[in-house]
Amino acid sequence: MPLNFDKWADDLCNRLRAEITADVVKAITSLVHAASQQPSLVDRHRQAELLGISVPKLDSLVRDGVIPSKLIGKRRLFEPAAVIAALPAGNHDAESTNHDS
Repeated sequence: MPLNFDKWADDLCNRLRAEITADVVKAITSLVHAASQQPSLVDRHRQAELLGISVPKLDSLVRDGVIPSKLIGKRRLFEPAAVIAALPAGNHDAESTNHDS
C-alpha cells in the first residue's frame, strides 16, 4: 500500500496543532492562576521593593504626584500595575533620577 504523503503531512500538522494548542492553554491557565494569587493592593514597603527603590523615594514620588496610591484609613496602598503604568516612559528605575543628589 503506497504512502500518501499529503495525508501523512496533514495528519502530522493536525497532531502538532493539537499538542501546541494544549501546551499554550496549559501555560496560559498557569499564568492566569498565578496572577489571580497576587494581591491587588500592596503596602509602601512591598511597592518600593517591586520598583527597586527606597521607601522614602516612593513617598517622594507619591507626594510629587508621579505615581498613584490609595489612602485607606491610615494605610497608603498601591496597585502595582497602575504604578508601573504611571511611571514616565523610559524611567522605570525611578531611583536613578537624582541618584547622585
